[in-house]
Amino acid sequence: MTCGVTFTFGGLRITTDGEVLNTDDYRAIRGLYAAGELVGACSTSIIRAGTGLMAGSVFGRIAGNRAGSAGRN
Repeated sequence: MTCGVTFTFGGLRITTDGEVLNTDDYRAIRGLYAAGELVGACSTSIIRAGTGLMAGSVFGRIAGNRAGSAGRN
């Protein structure tokens, strides 16, 4: 028998730009971006097929664009 993680459903808080917030005073951690299933507040009590894929796509694009912009500056 082996163990595997199927769903994580959150944990990290992010800004609308995908920046990860720290746990002390909820300020953005410079250079750290997140998207997809590891971001909190995107899931409900009912698992709907494709929800995680869409959230990852939308927020991943936003976070990726912001991370790319931040890297150029």
